[in-house]
Amino acid sequence: MTLVDPHAALPAEPHSVERIVADGRHNAFAAFAQWRGRYVLAFRKGTGHTSRDGDLVVLDSPDARSWEEVARFDTGGDDRDAQLVALGDRLWLYFNTLTDGLFAVYACSSADGRAWSAPQKVYRDGYILWQPVEFAGRLYAGVHRPGADDYRHVHLAVSDDGLGWDKISAIREGRGESETSLLFADNGRLTAFLRDQTRVGGAILEADPPYDRWAERSAGVHLSGQAVYTFDGVIYVFSRVFACDRPLAASAPRSALVPPLDQGTMAYTYANGALAPYCLLSSLAGNHDSSYATAAREGDEMWVVFHRAAHAYAGAYTVEDAADLYLARVPLQQVRDGG
Repeated sequence: MTLVDPHAALPAEPHSVERIVADGRHNAFAAFAQWRGRYVLAFRKGTGHTSRDGDLVVLDSPDARSWEEVARFDTGGDDRDAQLVALGDRLWLYFNTLTDGLFAVYACSSADGRAWSAPQKVYRDGYILWQPVEFAGRLYAGVHRPGADDYRHVHLAVSDDGLGWDKISAIREGRGESETSLLFADNGRLTAFLRDQTRVGGAILEADPPYDRWAERSAGVHLSGQAVYTFDGVIYVFSRVFACDRPLAASAPRSALVPPLDQGTMAYTYANGALAPYCLLSSLAGNHDSSYATAAREGDEMWVVFHRAAHAYAGAYTVEDAADLYLARVPLQQVRDGG
């Protein structure tokens, strides 16, 4: 199986794409949510992709057009990877902080999206928490340990209150595990979309309760910075996509992706166990870092926030470079009646 051709004709195009945060700083790794009739946007703002001075900024808006900064968190490390999820009457914000080579997970919450509690450490030091989701009144997340490929692993973790997190099982271990996004079926079956640092393609793993046995297969496409959303019964998976000079098998080693590479953010639909390209959020031309999309439903559209970088990736990111946040208004897939 070869990776998707990002230049091929796709079922949908964005209705519009507009830049919403651009100030010469590296603005990226965002979370976007509707909350109590308003919009909340959280993201890392730093000097550059690999600088260690990132702050976690939270913006509020009535319409996703005019934004007001309502919070900024600086724990002393590089604060990044914002995640927003609702549990009960609180909106929870999680972010990962790198300090002296070690990651920590922080959590804070808000009743109105404007006034936030002080960040508290959660789970275990040395881990990155990714894309928490609510299911049956509890929060679940993939938490992975970065490092050398054989040192990495990803856990499935659960929380009843947003602060106390416990490991349920190891989803996968020792093979380059990274960001892992979760999808629950109504019957409780759990699908995990996993970024694999050793292969071009990602992995899909599935388990039934109590989630201690995982079956794995290839995702068939590259997964990184991925996120999963369900709108009107259609499952969308957002991920980075590359423009390659020649087709690459999903099983090809990661080293086969040779820079410089044009890249963008793709929306896939997921049905019958397979990912199908649906909408490329913006042009690949002149863009060399793009992904980490986050979405909210608005009418017959999904509003998707993602970042694009002005710098060319040629094998190593620089300490000082810029990235901007964009909002794409993407039509939802029209689902035909089965009658």
